Amino acid sequence: MKKAILGLVVLVAFVAASALAGDYHTGGTLNCAECHVMHYSQTHGYEADGSGLMTDLGLTGPYHFLLRDEINNLCLACHDNQSFAPDVLADDGGIAPTNGRQAGALNRDNVAPYFDATGHTLGSELVAPGGTFQHTPGGLNCIDCHQQHGYGGFVAEGNNPYRNLLYSAGGVSGPGVSYAVGTRDATKDVYEVSAAEGGDHYDIQNVFFNEPTQTASGYGAWCKGCHTDFHGSSSDANMRVTGAPVSTQWLRHPTADADIGGAATGGHSDLAQLGAAAYRVQYMSSTGEWGTWGVAEAVTSTDLTPSCMTCHKAHGNTRAFGLIWATGAANYGENGDGTSYQVLCSQCHVQGG
Repeated sequence: MKKAILGLVVLVAFVAASALAGDYHTGGTLNCAECHVMHYSQTHGYEADGSGLMTDLGLTGPYHFLLRDEINNLCLACHDNQSFAPDVLADDGGIAPTNGRQAGALNRDNVAPYFDATGHTLGSELVAPGGTFQHTPGGLNCIDCHQQHGYGGFVAEGNNPYRNLLYSAGGVSGPGVSYAVGTRDATKDVYEVSAAEGGDHYDIQNVFFNEPTQTASGYGAWCKGCHTDFHGSSSDANMRVTGAPVSTQWLRHPTADADIGGAATGGHSDLAQLGAAAYRVQYMSSTGEWGTWGVAEAVTSTDLTPSCMTCHKAHGNTRAFGLIWATGAANYGENGDGTSYQVLCSQCHVQGG
């Protein structure tokens, strides 16, 4: 069961609301007492008279690393149904951006509509599909993917990666997913339009994906850390019969090096089909050609490449496998506006009429 939402001081709430996407839990926003307690005995706040809100202690402690609760409960104290931090758990009437969360929502309790089959399941001890990663005992937790302290002090590892993602998902070495805010940097994997989007900062129409290397995907390479066999390009034997003619005989849907509508690499995909959608699925572009949200328009760029985010929500949603059933006719939010997965395929592919 979900833990009851825990209180935080007003100052912390203000700082959280104004922090950049990948820059919280670092520097001035790294408040030790939010997550740690010295003696596992706290019964009042930090004011001299005992007032002030605090993050409650879990019922089965003390916990390792002086934590106030087990990891998932502790993270969800802020990241479930709070106004000052992204709500990342199954939507139970909580607070989520109007147009959906870029990563969607995790599931935990196998309760409709967020069943275990709809995305990443907190507490799961199963082996990651397509790979060997397995978290036992205790199951999948938030810091299997995210760095809880940020990267401000890790000079050797460079700038903070997107959403404080680990450099080494599933034990596979980085370099992580890079990002820029406010001004597009084509050398970064992700471009966030603005840090001042309020509740819609995590909206899909404010997050875009570059393609620094046209034969690779930084985003896909990160996911590959756990889901190894599912990711790669035309040069990878797990993706394609490499002895066959160039970019033919794909074994799995590519996550890099296969442009939509490309005669040699695009298969049965079509740029006109993509352009007919006013609300297109997300894809990588080396030139920043993402189109205008809500406008159907001719697409002529030949550098548009699908990757993991094109079809799936990173955390999950209410569709099996976290797929986005998007017809392209309406703002599709987290789940998509369609009634089947086929409409997602039809945004790029021409088979089926």
